[in-house]
Amino acid sequence: MTTIETHPVDAADRQRSPHRRSKGVLFCPACGHESPMGGDWHVDWRGDTRTRRCPDCQAVVSDR
Repeated sequence: MTTIETHPVDAADRQRSPHRRSKGVLFCPACGHESPMGGDWHVDWRGDTRTRRCPDCQAVVSDR
């Protein structure tokens, strides 16, 4: 017979890594800063082009 171990949902959440990240996290390629898409990135608009820069080192993180 197979034994199945169960845990309450909150117990499972405590066992996860403290470094969980949501799917919408950007990472700075230069310094490693990370923040959600709507986080602390500096956003510049020039016409229809959006550029996100790192708040720590000013490196370009994304542009569209």
